[in-house]
Amino acid sequence: MQALTLAWITELAQSVGRCLAGPIESTAWTDWRGFWLEQILDDRFVVAWFLPLLPILLLLPRQKLRIGIILTGLAFLTYVFGVLYAGFWLLACLAFHRLGERFAYECKRTDVLKIGPPLAAILIIGGWHLGTMFLHHISLPTELNAWLYAHLRWIFPLGARGLEWEPQFRLLLRGDPPQFIFALFRDIHSIGTAYLTVRLCHYFAEIKRDTLPREHRTLLNFLAWVCYAPGLIQGPLERFAPFQDEMDTCHQRRTWRNLPPALSRIGLGILKSFVATWYVGPMLYDQLGLGRGNIYYDHPEQIESGWLLYLGIMLHITWLYLEFSGYCDVSAGIARLLGYRQIENFKRPYFATNMREFWRRWHISLSFILRDYVYIALGGNRRHVTFNLCLTFLVCGLWHKSILQVAIWGVVMGLMVAVNHHWAKWMRRLDERPAGRLPALRRGWLKLCPLPQISGWLLTQHAFLFSLLILFGGSGAIRVPREILRRLWEWLF
Repeated sequence: MQALTLAWITELAQSVGRCLAGPIESTAWTDWRGFWLEQILDDRFVVAWFLPLLPILLLLPRQKLRIGIILTGLAFLTYVFGVLYAGFWLLACLAFHRLGERFAYECKRTDVLKIGPPLAAILIIGGWHLGTMFLHHISLPTELNAWLYAHLRWIFPLGARGLEWEPQFRLLLRGDPPQFIFALFRDIHSIGTAYLTVRLCHYFAEIKRDTLPREHRTLLNFLAWVCYAPGLIQGPLERFAPFQDEMDTCHQRRTWRNLPPALSRIGLGILKSFVATWYVGPMLYDQLGLGRGNIYYDHPEQIESGWLLYLGIMLHITWLYLEFSGYCDVSAGIARLLGYRQIENFKRPYFATNMREFWRRWHISLSFILRDYVYIALGGNRRHVTFNLCLTFLVCGLWHKSILQVAIWGVVMGLMVAVNHHWAKWMRRLDERPAGRLPALRRGWLKLCPLPQISGWLLTQHAFLFSLLILFGGSGAIRVPREILRRLWEWLF
């Protein structure tokens, strides 16, 4: 019996080893363009392309650091997204700095409605966000677009001028030549404008609270904050005052001891890109058909493997997590080389055992900004908790995409966090009661460690994962679970 068990374990280990080694052995390591640029250092991981500019910042004295950040940031934007986009970014930031100073003046006036300046700022920032979100629907005349692609290709983003990243991106840009405005604004979460919107909301809110002195709100400080390339594309969402403090003191923390952990952090981020490219991406695009009409969400009955059907949404968010957290790792590693202590954006979210804890671990910089400027502003835990949570996550959903399914996801997620909040509050009241059946039952349950923790973890992770069916798949939120239940029923009976 032991020999059979050992043989089975050996065979399983060999099978797993072959699965892991296969993609590595078939990799074209010397194909700089086709493998490294188009598959590993693609999309979010173009942040690694900032590394050649990093020595410039390391050599600059403290007084010139912000100027260097602005110039290297604009150079990075020019190379990755084209010269016109770099100009667009600079003009937008100049305009918002000017608007911020006007806003600071209007907030101190006593002859205007108190709600007037904040409402105007919200409308302007929100309108700019929606405008950039819908710009990709504009198409240039075919002849003009073709002429631009033939003669001024450097105005197109890098992903459309030769490096067609990701299977989905290649499908989106299947036109030849690709439409300029669509290629540039196809996803505001990949070009920094969505994250600039959140930064601006924080900046204007702090001006309203009068926590940012005029001498700190200089044009130089503002442009350095919004043009810092490692965090420009997709965060983390550093706040204005901490960023300025870090820039003022980062030279003091630059030592050779930073080099090993910084390079290790960058290597960890790029390793996540390898894992996503070798193992997760092929399953998503080839076996789940996300690159072929969203088969997984629209036609889950066509997925042959029941396990793959069940794990599909997990694979999707795992791919996103590897890409996003890997990008943040690279950004954090670059920051450490500068002596800049960047905020952590992920803290092992898959270890969370309740929904509130999960959002303290996932996309932390965004979660805390939503908490401080939406949830607490609405009343926080003091009143209307469920409404406040639903509205906060509705804002979170609409920030990602202004479509109905994302709004629904926001409300559903808000309700789940509200249930978690009220449940935790009820449990605390039970813990305070010395006698009674329910308190005794709870104390008995807690003694069954680690069963309560495992149960909380399973419930939390499945609640989050299956809520993503609404976010990613729309009506797939009904189709996929229904197909899973149908197959489970057939298997049992």
